[in-house]
Amino acid sequence: MKVIKLNQVEEFSCVPRVYPNSNDMLSVTLTNELTNTKIELSFTSIISGAYLTIILNTIPNDFTSGNKYAIEINNITSQSIIYLGKLMIVDENTDIQNYAYATQSNSRFEY
Repeated sequence: MKVIKLNQVEEFSCVPRVYPNSNDMLSVTLTNELTNTKIELSFTSIISGAYLTIILNTIPNDFTSGNKYAIEINNITSQSIIYLGKLMIVDENTDIQNYAYATQSNSRFEY
């Protein structure tokens, strides 16, 4: 699940099933899970290492705290789906913690 905080840099990174070429045309579609509204994003994409980063050029009006979306990234050139996932919008002051064994002091498992 990808998380975007409102009023901050609206971007997310993912690992696609198939990596696009630099000249491929991509499309990103979000489907609101509550209202079933489909949104075609205006974006810039960057491939860096193993990640495809999507940077939103314009913020959709539908982006409000608590909304959840299904993400579909398509490679228009090869006519294939390269990523399916989920996206959640949270308030800018929301504390988000990603669990990592290296940084957690209360790990359930010993190494």
